[in-house]
Amino acid sequence: MSSILSIVLGAPKPFVGEKAAIARVRCVLMHDGRYLLAQHNTQRRENLGKWALPGGRIKGAEKPKACLRRELEEELGCRVPYLVKLGDWRHQDEQQRVFGCELDEPINTFDAEELRAIGWFSYVEVAELAAARKLRTGFELAAIAEFRRRHAASRR
Repeated sequence: MSSILSIVLGAPKPFVGEKAAIARVRCVLMHDGRYLLAQHNTQRRENLGKWALPGGRIKGAEKPKACLRRELEEELGCRVPYLVKLGDWRHQDEQQRVFGCELDEPINTFDAEELRAIGWFSYVEVAELAAARKLRTGFELAAIAEFRRRHAASRR
């Protein structure tokens, strides 16, 4: 378990500082203690086979939550009951806002034009993917850890 802690502690921290424009949104989706990760269709060879949180690019004057709801509907056919802001992370010079939500039912289908694959992973499995450098942005595990922290606090 200490190896997971070292991975989490070494993961990128939420961005704090100058207010930057949010370019992309992502979502930690949890069901029954497992977390949904997706392999996005990509032209970038370095991202092939890597797992990431679902989400996408903000269009025009779209608000982050509205964008994320649209992206989740497009990619996964999913309507989320709520979204909790987890923080902002930077990846490839873009500000990404991450939200979280617990789902009552698992998602098992996806739009093949948007995604190559989806999978439900335990926290330990996500940490193993992080250690193997199989996560796309590098902040997925940290975002999931933040969701777990907030979820546990809300149940007390």
